[in-house]
Amino acid sequence: MLLEQCNAFPHGLLPLYIFEPRYRAMLRHALENDRLLCIGHLAASTDPDAAETDDRIDDYSTACIIRACIGNADGTSHLVLQGAQRIRFLAWDQYEPFRIARVEPVPTLCARKAKAARKSKLLLDRVLTLIAPDSPNGQQLISQLETLSDPAHLADFVAANLIHNAGARQPLLGMSEVEDRLDFLLHLVPEAGGNPAKT
Repeated sequence: MLLEQCNAFPHGLLPLYIFEPRYRAMLRHALENDRLLCIGHLAASTDPDAAETDDRIDDYSTACIIRACIGNADGTSHLVLQGAQRIRFLAWDQYEPFRIARVEPVPTLCARKAKAARKSKLLLDRVLTLIAPDSPNGQQLISQLETLSDPAHLADFVAANLIHNAGARQPLLGMSEVEDRLDFLLHLVPEAGGNPAKT
């Protein structure tokens, strides 16, 4: 599914409303087969009629499992996708009526676990100072963050839930090394007082 300002991350949930005929067909195909979908992140365009050409689609995405699907009487559907695995698009095996891609997994690597753990703690401390407990979902976010001990999972959670610009967080999907993901997020998430990140 090709969308601007939308992407999914491993472990995260993404609700979608399916109404276009091509995506209704895509959904039927996915439900009848492996229940997997990917969001192809489209580069933003100022032209509302810009074509969905191959060069507008980012190379990286997340393979998502259809966790829930509610069909409506008018043929539309409400979905909940759960991110499963970073992937890279290799080639397009089908364009019509919807795209089918050949993909390869993007591995998650952590060469320096101690440094990743320290940066993960720094990122967690930083984001916790930015969430107001009395804001909508604030306490729930804080509780979820405090349970995440794995640096890779924490990075994906922060990206999906606290970086609201999909274009800004999209580069994270192409990064294998966990420490690179944490460094990227530490430069996106400001310190209290707006000081630059120290990694």
